[in-house]
Amino acid sequence: MSESNGRRRAAPHYIDRATVIDAAIQVFAERGFHGASMRGIAGVAHTSQSNLYNYFDSKDGLLAFVLEVTARELAQQLEAADRAAGDEPSVRLEAAVSAYVDFVIAEPRRSVVGITEFRYLSGDARASVVKERDRTEAVFRGIVEDGIRSGDFQVIDAGFAMRAVVTVCNSMSNWYRPDGELSRDEIVARQVDLALGLVRSDRRG
Repeated sequence: MSESNGRRRAAPHYIDRATVIDAAIQVFAERGFHGASMRGIAGVAHTSQSNLYNYFDSKDGLLAFVLEVTARELAQQLEAADRAAGDEPSVRLEAAVSAYVDFVIAEPRRSVVGITEFRYLSGDARASVVKERDRTEAVFRGIVEDGIRSGDFQVIDAGFAMRAVVTVCNSMSNWYRPDGELSRDEIVARQVDLALGLVRSDRRG
């Protein structure tokens, strides 16, 4: 039995996959992809680096997993909100934007990582995340196109309007703070107001 300075070597602290993922999200959010390391993630998870490799073989794989799951869950929430909102485009837009706000509030770190660290993906990992992100864009595109057809939205290009609305929603990840002054309802009201303004809806205000 090996000992160092008369002390027994501590047994490794084995953890579950969810703990690894949570630690990775924290490190990516605080230090960025380049500032992160498997050693640093293991430290936050309070486990050994070798134990970390039981779940993911690299920080690239961890980032790809986090971004794909984040994009998928966001898309699912937006799709559900759109389905539940009925037929009126402006009401659907309000529901989708509200669902986006709720996602960021519930997952502020994942939302930050999803926006800021995507540039570090490539190949199949990038394509998988893009596929999920396209689902989010499809929700907003469908709402905008329906609003243009019904006359509720007064814009000349559905694609431009969709991208503008998505940009407004994405931007929240950069400025939202859990200890900020605005309540959830106040943030929703402001984000919805901006989105309705971008599509020139009479429902605004």
